[in-house]
Amino acid sequence: MKYFIDTNVIIDLLNNKDEAKEQLKALLIQEGSELFINRLVLIESLRTIHFDDKKIFREAQAKLELFEQVNIEQEIYDEAIVFSRYCHSKGIKLKGKCEAIDFLHFITAKYYHLTLITNDKDFERLETNYSDYKNTLQKETQN
Repeated sequence: MKYFIDTNVIIDLLNNKDEAKEQLKALLIQEGSELFINRLVLIESLRTIHFDDKKIFREAQAKLELFEQVNIEQEIYDEAIVFSRYCHSKGIKLKGKCEAIDFLHFITAKYYHLTLITNDKDFERLETNYSDYKNTLQKETQN
């Protein structure tokens, strides 16, 4: 199976949290599994490392190079905007300061047909509303 790993899981991994290590290890032992991130996850994760911790930074970079990277194509940006607007129209707002980034990660996973691995419960709300969103778009194109 193919997985998109959200920033919060990567940060937990870089902080050596056992739960994140076990979570990713469980995915990796599955035959044919592949783990993906995008450059935004890379930036979000590496920026959390203190500037003076050069050794830790290099180690983190080496760990992140082990993940496959997918591009954030223009279609992903476009769909993230539309899906975000749809969710807001339904009263769905995400917690935290990174709402737009969360929509980008969610749509990136959908675009590349990857299973999203995250510790953020907000993504469950996005998943619940995604099929309704797609149905709404389909109805609009039929009219």
